[in-house]
Amino acid sequence: MDIRVTRGLCALLLACFTAAEAATLQVGPGKTFARIEAAVAAAAPGDTIRVFPLPDGGAYEGVAVLVDKPRLTLEAAGTALGERVTLSGRGFLHSGRGRTPRAIVQFDPAADGGVLAGFELTGASNATDNGAGVRINQANRVTIRDCDIHHNDIGIMSNGDGSLQSAVAQLIEHTAIRDNGDDRLPRFNHNLYLGGTSATLRFCEVRGATTGHNLKSRLHFLRMEYSYIHSSVNRELDLVDAAETARPGSDTVLIGNIIIKSRTEPGNRGVIHFGQDGGGAHNGTLYLVHNTIVTPFVSPVVDLSSAGASAVLIGNVVSDGGRQRHNQVLGDGRRGGASAEYIRGSHNWLAPGFGQRLGQTALRPADNTIAERSQQLFVAPQNHDYRPRKPWPGIAAAGDAALFEDVPATPAASGGPAPLARQYVHPLGDAARPMLKRPDLGAHPVLAP
Repeated sequence: MDIRVTRGLCALLLACFTAAEAATLQVGPGKTFARIEAAVAAAAPGDTIRVFPLPDGGAYEGVAVLVDKPRLTLEAAGTALGERVTLSGRGFLHSGRGRTPRAIVQFDPAADGGVLAGFELTGASNATDNGAGVRINQANRVTIRDCDIHHNDIGIMSNGDGSLQSAVAQLIEHTAIRDNGDDRLPRFNHNLYLGGTSATLRFCEVRGATTGHNLKSRLHFLRMEYSYIHSSVNRELDLVDAAETARPGSDTVLIGNIIIKSRTEPGNRGVIHFGQDGGGAHNGTLYLVHNTIVTPFVSPVVDLSSAGASAVLIGNVVSDGGRQRHNQVLGDGRRGGASAEYIRGSHNWLAPGFGQRLGQTALRPADNTIAERSQQLFVAPQNHDYRPRKPWPGIAAAGDAALFEDVPATPAASGGPAPLARQYVHPLGDAARPMLKRPDLGAHPVLAP
């Protein structure tokens, strides 16, 4: 028998044996285990731990779960559609010392392939102000799905080991990460603080970081798609340096997102920072593809701050929210050896205030649409509905799908939709997006006339 066939049969038999041996452990009133921690300790690799709600929707208190076995699935059970089982960190000091997790649920290096689904995680804190709802500590291919993570020092924290072999293919989807932060250490607590090799967020809402940024990243590669990120006290995205970003291809891809700055923003009013804050290198490109971006401020939409950083903007709608602002800055690059001349792109629709200073970037007015006047473009922003309310000139059928071919795919990702195949539906949902030869600009197609 061919050795390749033999190996294939052995792998198939091993997979079947592993699946047959996997067990389901139950946690909750009247179940085998009263605490999640005990079920995790008893579990074998590949097992599923099903956690049932407490009476009257009560929270499991003082939860501190350290996952150090591969392919464990922790999933909520026995809840109605849209409801979640609550895991509270209150009453526990998530110190991160020894085998004490720095999060309500922490995936350690041996926990590759872990899944967390269906939970509300709240109340994590510690003396160093970085207790997290979830921490991915060097584990690969961890998935967080259908969770609500709020009022922790940090919502989700992840880290690698400086190589490109750890914290690979993190996946966060259909999850709300909101209202995280700590007034004792302002500006250093974020809704998401991600590091390692690669991560993908899709169909998420990230909102209202109370002291820091909505998403701070030191990842080698980040892809955020079809999500809604808004109303941070500081930047919406702060994409900076680490050992992993010194390598070529340290890119971020933002595709099909709704990115909104609140008019009452008290902190840093920039939208996206791509570069460095620790003196290291960031050798990559920020790709902004068919996003809807709204900011009433003059502060930059894209701020580069590293000599190896560049940005490409394709098919975005960049609005001032109908505020009729002047001298708004689409792109800046005056720090860290950067240059706004490395910001380029085409097929974007820009509110008129952005056209007044477009010349400091490499975007040419002839390749983009600069509106003649400020517009109230969207159906109902107060209800989180950022669909264009009519086929505005320069937005309807104004894109070029061929340009998507130059946008990098997510490395080591677990599938995912094709570019612009989906669109975000609030809250935490998604729907098919009609894909024409010339797509409409922004995160949503325009409403039919």
